[in-house]
Amino acid sequence: MNNYKIMKPKYFSLFLILFFLKTFSQTPISLETAYDKAIQNNLNLKSGQLKVDYQNRIQNSAVAIDPLNINAEIGQINSAYVDNAFSVNQTLRLPKFYKTQKQVLTEQWKNAMLGLDVQKWQLKREIALVYNNLNYLDEKQKLLKKVDSIYSNYYKRSELRLKAGESNILEKTTAEAYRSQAEIQLQSLMKDREISLHQLNYLINDGEIYGNEKGSFYLVNLDFDENFSGNPTVLSQLEHQKNIENARLEAEKAKLLPSFNLGINSTTMKGNGSDDKYYNGTHRFQSGLVGMSLPVFNAAQKSLIEGQKINQQIAENNYDIAVRDFKNRYAKTYGEYQKLKSEMDYYKTKGLKNAQTIMFTADLLSKEGEINYLEYTILVNQSLDIQNRYIDAQNNLNEKIIELNTLKNK
Repeated sequence: MNNYKIMKPKYFSLFLILFFLKTFSQTPISLETAYDKAIQNNLNLKSGQLKVDYQNRIQNSAVAIDPLNINAEIGQINSAYVDNAFSVNQTLRLPKFYKTQKQVLTEQWKNAMLGLDVQKWQLKREIALVYNNLNYLDEKQKLLKKVDSIYSNYYKRSELRLKAGESNILEKTTAEAYRSQAEIQLQSLMKDREISLHQLNYLINDGEIYGNEKGSFYLVNLDFDENFSGNPTVLSQLEHQKNIENARLEAEKAKLLPSFNLGINSTTMKGNGSDDKYYNGTHRFQSGLVGMSLPVFNAAQKSLIEGQKINQQIAENNYDIAVRDFKNRYAKTYGEYQKLKSEMDYYKTKGLKNAQTIMFTADLLSKEGEINYLEYTILVNQSLDIQNRYIDAQNNLNEKIIELNTLKNK
């Protein structure tokens, strides 16, 4: 966040008119409405929803039966005569194998839905911060308008005093310098506001041009939780990651189960059979096949199982890390919030009153000629600096409140 020095721009009125013309087409939108619209239209959320749909679509792929094996033979199979034969066989696995595969896909689908919730949580935080920044820049602009009025009057008085021979050219030049230097500051503020507006509308992605509603800069409230234990949205996804790793472990174990092969064979025969009958090659003889595949050489698969057990431990550790990290972030941010809250209390009870007193006294003494231009500008800038730091402190406080509420999933 840029800290704008309070100075009078040279062409303040012109830039102000252009600024309002540029933003006239914006539709004011509340923070909650902005969030609701972003939930419907944000492209990142659409991608997240597509991932959920994909995981849902592939659920049936868990019961993936091995291809049917069909073989055909022709030649001297049973005798010197030419015979033909064909066989059909199918490999099947035990139901537990397919069940474990299904469980992995189910857990991945649930994880995709939880991932979408995390995206919504992150989006809400981004929108809140951008929205607060727009309110912050509005407050800065109000203060600059106040500065414009102060230094315009000061410049006019310095001109009159110069003509009357009551001051020198340095007083008028000082006033002009404040006006000239502030032009860059105002341009920078307007550019920052334009960037924040673009970011807000990028997140909403509604096709319309929205702007923030005025008047909510000083109304951000904290919903404090002294028993905070972590963000439920993020922790739910990390908790579910443990379920995924458990399901994958069971799926790897199921690969050690035997599989079965079922089939039938059909062949012709020409010549005398064992029953002393003659067969001319048109009669077919059938047989059945039942087989079992045993993973005897399973060292590789067992190594995968052991590796998957480590993935389980990683998921457990990641969850524990996240809990500790959330608690630490909340405690740290709350401490910063308390410090800023104390600073804001000072400004509200004493600081702003002092600034008003300094400004009133400086203006009165200047009109009565009891202080020179240097003393006047020092006093005025001191008053404006207090007001400027008050706005900066409120902005920092708002950001801490947004962070704390976001950590709580508020």
